[in-house]
Amino acid sequence: MDELDDKFYYVYSSALDHKLQIKIGTLEGKRTKPEYDKLLTDPMLKFSGLYQDGCSDLYVTCQIFGDGEPLALPVTTSYKAFKNRWNWNEWITLPVYYSDLPRNAILAMTIYDCAGPGKVMIVGGTTISLFGKHGMLRQGMFDLRVWPGLEGSDSTPGKAPDRGKEQMQRLAKLVKKHRNGHMPKVDWLDRLTFREIEIINEKEKRSSDYMYLMIEFPTVKINGITHAVVYYEQDGDEMYQFRAQADLVTVPDFEILQVRNTAADAT
Repeated sequence: MDELDDKFYYVYSSALDHKLQIKIGTLEGKRTKPEYDKLLTDPMLKFSGLYQDGCSDLYVTCQIFGDGEPLALPVTTSYKAFKNRWNWNEWITLPVYYSDLPRNAILAMTIYDCAGPGKVMIVGGTTISLFGKHGMLRQGMFDLRVWPGLEGSDSTPGKAPDRGKEQMQRLAKLVKKHRNGHMPKVDWLDRLTFREIEIINEKEKRSSDYMYLMIEFPTVKINGITHAVVYYEQDGDEMYQFRAQADLVTVPDFEILQVRNTAADAT
C-alpha cells in the first residue's frame, strides 16, 4: 500500500454546502410483458413502450426521503432515445445539500415508461440509504435491484439479495474494500480484475428474473485527496443541562377572579 492508504481522510457532512449529485447509469434485465387479459382490458397497452421494437424511451425520477417524508421535489432524467440498451450515463443534481441530509436519508428512484397518449406506466422502483451502517456517505457504483410495478419506497430495497445471485453481493463487498484501501493495489492486475468483475455482473444481471439499475455516488476530493463524507450534525455534541425543577413557579391569584366577578355585577 502507498502512504495515503494508511490514513483515513474524512469531512463532516454538515461542512459541505453543496447539492447532492447522483449518476444514473444503465438498466439491465428483461421486462416482462403484461398478461393477455390485461391487454384485453386496456387495448391501449399495445401502443405502450412494452411492445416497441428495441428499447423504449424510459426515464428515472429521483427523490430524497427522511422518515418516510420527502425532503425535496423529485428530479427526472432528461429525454434520451435508446436503441439496444438503456444507458443514461447522466449526473443528476438533487435540490438537497449535504449539510441538510438526515442520518436516515434514503434515495428513492422510480422508472417510468409511456403507456399511451398522456399516460405513464411504472416500470419499477428501488431505494438505497445514503449513509451506510457506520455513518459514511456511500461511494462508488451500485447495482440496485428493481421491484417491478412498484414506486421507489421503503418496501423496495435495492440491496435486497437475489436468490442464486449472491456472487454479485460478494464481489461488491470486495470492490468496496479495495476502494477503501484495505487491499494492495496493483495497476495491471486491478484492470484485469475489474474487467472480469464487470463481465460476471453482466451475466448475473441478464440471467436474473429482476432488472438492475446501476447508479454512482460522487467522490469528494479536497486538495486532490479523496475524502469520505461522515454524517455529523452541527453542534450535535454539545452538552445541555436540564433542571428537574423550573426556576419560575406559577402561583394562582384568586383575587383576579373576584375582581372579574365584581365587574360583571356592576354591569
